[in-house]
Amino acid sequence: MPDRIIKESICTSDTLNCLSDFEERFWHRLIVNCDDYGRFDARPAILKGRLFPLSEGRTLKDMQNALSKLASVGLVELYQVGGRPFLRVVTWDKYQRIRAKRSKYPEPEGPCRQMTAGGGNGVRNPIQSQSNPDPNPKEGDARAAALAAVMSAYMDRINPKPSPSSLEELKGYVEAMGGEVCLKAIDTAVDAGKGTWSYVRAILRAKREQGVKSLADWNALEQRRSGGKQALWKPGQERNAPDPRAKEHTEEMRRMLERMKEEA
Repeated sequence: MPDRIIKESICTSDTLNCLSDFEERFWHRLIVNCDDYGRFDARPAILKGRLFPLSEGRTLKDMQNALSKLASVGLVELYQVGGRPFLRVVTWDKYQRIRAKRSKYPEPEGPCRQMTAGGGNGVRNPIQSQSNPDPNPKEGDARAAALAAVMSAYMDRINPKPSPSSLEELKGYVEAMGGEVCLKAIDTAVDAGKGTWSYVRAILRAKREQGVKSLADWNALEQRRSGGKQALWKPGQERNAPDPRAKEHTEEMRRMLERMKEEA
């Protein structure tokens, strides 16, 4: 197994700061066990045996929970091939050197598949084919921090053990509408006493249909509806009183959920 690269930037990483001590140890041990393409077997029993062979107090549930947290903050991508679970480290190409001609594990299916070189069976080395895989690293760090903040808020306030599909969908909303919009959707759902993923998703769908692409768009929409009397929401603000529009939001989301059920 080749040596892996760990940079000092891990000490100031907003994403890693969202992890518990055990989750961060899990992350570092995972890095040195992944193959040359950042992939690994995602079965809890394999993770426990390879990452913590001497830790008798750790359980399969500990492995599953830690892996779910890494996926929730965007460090790993979970996928299945032939009914078996696998994982891929999202930023592997950015930090690690790829020497092997092919991976030990199957690649993800669908849009995230890596291109093959020359039509052959080997997977192209993205480090060799791209001189700068991330032309704007500061922008990438900001996106990662926004995603980590949303995932942390979602797991703290909505569901501590979310499904991989809900996390992937939430990640898509973060990328399309921004972290602040998703944080406000979570806040709105909690204020309305509807702290569920279906309700948060309904809020985000409704705002997307209304043309909301940023927090400024959402605030402007509420300002227009209230005749300029609605206070602007800011990320992280504390609410000392219930949202005066909570009842209206609840009715709007109820209609949206009914439409979703009819479409299903």
